[in-house]
Order: sequence, then structure tokens, then C-alpha cells
Amino acid sequence: MSVAQSLEPSLTWRDAQRLAADVARRNPFATAVYGVPRGGVAVAALTGLPIYTPPWASVTPDRLAAEAPDGLLVVDDLVDSGRTAEPYVSAGLRFDAMFRKPTSPPEYAPLAEPAEGWITFPWENETGPEDAVVRLLQWIGEDPSREGLVDTPRRVVKAFHEMTAGLRQDPYSVLGTVFNESSDEMVVVRGIRFSSMCEHHLLPFTGTAAVGYVPRERVIGLSKIPRLVEVFAKRPQVQERMTNQIAETLIAALDPKGVGVVVKAHHSCMGCRGVRQPDAEMITSSMLGCMRHDPAARQELLRLM
Repeated sequence: MSVAQSLEPSLTWRDAQRLAADVARRNPFATAVYGVPRGGVAVAALTGLPIYTPPWASVTPDRLAAEAPDGLLVVDDLVDSGRTAEPYVSAGLRFDAMFRKPTSPPEYAPLAEPAEGWITFPWENETGPEDAVVRLLQWIGEDPSREGLVDTPRRVVKAFHEMTAGLRQDPYSVLGTVFNESSDEMVVVRGIRFSSMCEHHLLPFTGTAAVGYVPRERVIGLSKIPRLVEVFAKRPQVQERMTNQIAETLIAALDPKGVGVVVKAHHSCMGCRGVRQPDAEMITSSMLGCMRHDPAARQELLRLM
């Protein structure tokens, strides 16, 4: 079990000090340390190494690489997407961090402690993800302390947790019990309403899904198909991938003769910004098995849908 998994979501100063000491220990070449603003500053202080304070008002990775002393180690508290680490590594600087996510680029802080969830560090006098909402409100020029916005960060975090619930669900588990049934007639469930989140803009897209399959020897309960749609919809998504995921999961779980999925949706990212076409409807489909190879089966499915 990783340290991040065995601790409470809020990291203690003692744990942070131990992890920062590990960073220094696995970089014996380091003669000085520079902390990436903001979280890396505290990590640098906790390593026990001499802290390098650049004499310039503006610090860039390239200037650090050109003018900093040999043996400089750049540190941060967490590597996530790698966007923060990349300029330092590209400039030729040595980089390390206390934590890394499983999806982080492997070349950035490969020996950092793995962390799967959200971590609140002891130097953050914040409310975790709610602070990100506060900062966003400030960035657009709003006052987060005014009456109408005081509870907005809490509401936004709660809404995002609900709208991404599918990330924490196993799609196969929602299918429940599979029944042995010799029926080979087409089964179609249409008009399944869903709301999802565009992963490019974090804006909702909403619509309906129609799912059909031809059983071979197994069928599932009627309510399980809408539940499956919900699992994949409640994630940061693109409609094309969601459509394919629904079809591929049914193929893997039921081994039917064929599966067809058609999804129709309106996208807020195209309706309230950009080209501003709120009435435009996107239609995607995924046809597998006999639905792809047998024109008669595909036509029957589309007629029923």
C-alpha cells in the first residue's frame, strides 16, 4: 500500500518531512535545491538541502539551467500531467517530486510515491478542490466572498463528484446477473436519457441513447442497459468513445450475435460558445457483430430505434 493510500487525505507535516527526505536521499548528486512555485517551495525547505534562491525577479527554467550552480535539483510536491515538470526537464535540469499519479509521464519523477487520490498538503491553507473554484472565480473577476458565491465552490465540487460518478464504477458490475435464455430475437431499449461532460471544455452534453442486441444464449435485465449508459456518461467524455464503450462492454459481457448503439446529443460546448449552434445535434453509432456484417439485421435495428 502506498503512503498516499495509507494516509488520511490531509498529509501531516511529519509525513511530508519524511517524503521530502526521501527525495533528497535518492538524489545524492544534489548540492542545492529549488522549489517549483507553489508546492515545491515547501518541499525544498523540507529536504534539508541548501535552498537556491535565484537573484533575478523573473525565474525561467532556461535561465535556471544556464546560471544555477551545478548539482541543482528542482523539486515539486506532485507530478500529475507533467505540464509543470516538462519545461524544467527539457531545459536539462534534474527534477523530482514527492508524489506522482499512475497516469503521470514515466520520465518525470519515476521514483516518487504513487498517489491515486486527492492529497491536501499541510502548507495548503485551502479547502482542497474547492480552492480551485475560488481561484477560478477570482480569475474571471468575481468576488468569491459575495453572498451569491459563498457556497459556490462547495456546490461545484459536489456537482463534479456526481457528474463523474462513472469513474468510480465498474461497468461490468452494473450489468448484474446474466440470465441463460435461448431467445435469438432482437432486444432494443431506446429513449435512454443521459447527461455527460465534454472532456475538452468540462461542459455538459445531453441526449438519448438507443441500445440493441441479438442474444446468443444470455440476456440481461431491462434496467441494466440504462445503468450501463449512465456509467459511461458520468465521466469526462467524448460522444464517439462513449458510444463505442457501451457496445464493446455488452459484447464482452454477453457474447451476443451483435450489438448496436446509437447516441444523439446536444453539446453545450458548441451551443453556448464557439460556433454557438445550440440546436445542432450530434449522432454517433457503433455496430458490432451481425449488426455490422448483416445489412438486414442492421436495418431492423435502425427501424426499431
